[in-house]
Amino acid sequence: MSPVQQNPLVDIGAANIPLQLAINTAQFGRTFQDRSHTFTVRPRPSGQEKPRIFNLNVRGKRGNIVQVYPAVEYDFIPNDLHLKTSDRVHIQWTGSNTHKNGAPGGDGATGDAGEGTSGTDRHNIVQINNLLENFPVPYENSTMWESAEVVWIYNGLNNISPKNLALNMASSGYYRCFTAAECPGAQHADYIYGSGLGMSSTLGSSPASYEGALLKFKSGTYFYTCTRNNNFTNRSQKGAIYVD
Repeated sequence: MSPVQQNPLVDIGAANIPLQLAINTAQFGRTFQDRSHTFTVRPRPSGQEKPRIFNLNVRGKRGNIVQVYPAVEYDFIPNDLHLKTSDRVHIQWTGSNTHKNGAPGGDGATGDAGEGTSGTDRHNIVQINNLLENFPVPYENSTMWESAEVVWIYNGLNNISPKNLALNMASSGYYRCFTAAECPGAQHADYIYGSGLGMSSTLGSSPASYEGALLKFKSGTYFYTCTRNNNFTNRSQKGAIYVD
């Protein structure tokens, strides 16, 4: 006989008053939501065994505050990052092409309010002047990428120029270089600016996930946002990096 019984009565020693526990044996052993995930822990790049490495990622899910409950809306994490010039930052994120939030909607409401094709998650990073602004600065006026040394990057282009790094981050990996001469090799041919059908302005054609780059920043303050998900009136997806 199983020790788990339907709505058992327990005696806590208070004048033998029986108290009933709410145990439904038809439900007790079931898994209602499988929230397990698989991830890979990779070794550090050669020569990077000692520096501190901070993971700059994205949290939350697609939708408005009611639809994502009990989770949160998109946000960079950490969105307020303090570093030393000797530290490294691994910028990366994961997305999806199969985000579904149909009926009954779980604890929140159904729907997936957001930009781009329904059911998709996308992110990117562009620099802004400060956290009160929403428009990205032109590359010519930016400081973030000129101040970043690429220690490692997923596509192997460790000597990537600051302008191409900005392009790669802004396009979430859809583009790697402005010209083929800057990205020699057949493996990069489909990722040259102007090739193929062109990138969707809401990043729908960009990879859902971005393996990113390991960067070392010079001293300074850098503010950034995501052009797709930073909704001016409803939700903010911004962050700041402070380097001493």
